[in-house]
Amino acid sequence: MAVKQQLTISNPAIGGSGYLTLCNMEADAAVQAGFYVAIHQCRGLAQAGGPLCIDVVIREHEVKGSISHDVDYVNGFDLSEAWRIVNNVSDFKNAFPRGLTIVTDFFVDVPILVTASRKGPRYLTRDEYLKQFKNLIDAGFDMRMVAYNFKKYKFQTILKGPFSLGVIASDLIMRNDDRFIKLPKESIIEGILNNVPQKKGNPAYNKKMRKHNREVFESGFAARKLFDGPRDEKIIII
Repeated sequence: MAVKQQLTISNPAIGGSGYLTLCNMEADAAVQAGFYVAIHQCRGLAQAGGPLCIDVVIREHEVKGSISHDVDYVNGFDLSEAWRIVNNVSDFKNAFPRGLTIVTDFFVDVPILVTASRKGPRYLTRDEYLKQFKNLIDAGFDMRMVAYNFKKYKFQTILKGPFSLGVIASDLIMRNDDRFIKLPKESIIEGILNNVPQKKGNPAYNKKMRKHNREVFESGFAARKLFDGPRDEKIIII
């Protein structure tokens, strides 16, 4: 019997309207590839500096209900929010039955309140977050991480969405795991281009931005593809 494929991407971030655009890109990419999709806003509002989490549920059959299940990928714009997804789960196996892949920037949005006591708030550094993830993997949790340093590419922060989509698309192909839906590159590119914000009456600018978004996606795709470590590596740094 063929394995039923599916894919759920959880998108946690300190949000704004651009992050909603990213989730529309993910959803549109799935539609372009012929799949069913639903967008579930789990918490927060799109606002400057506000916490936001949106799940994009992609299936081979119609998606019913308003609650997402079985997250496969966390698309973390920073380590702080990516860690919250894992740290707040009481039953890891039930929440992530096919295991969890975290794709995240090295960036830590400071200050983020992690824990507090009478001595004051506690903030984690980048190295401390990475150690927390490694500890869970070493403890036997079915988890892997693909971490990138977006700053070195000199792109605008708002373009981190297309970059991270490139990393996820490439990672799915390289894993070659039949449990997960793989979105074709051209479908993802179409989903991105369909949702690039446009300026009315400025076709030259719009064409330039669509081209730039595609180039950033390709950069993320290539960055993951160029990783030359073991295929089963649990923490991948690109």
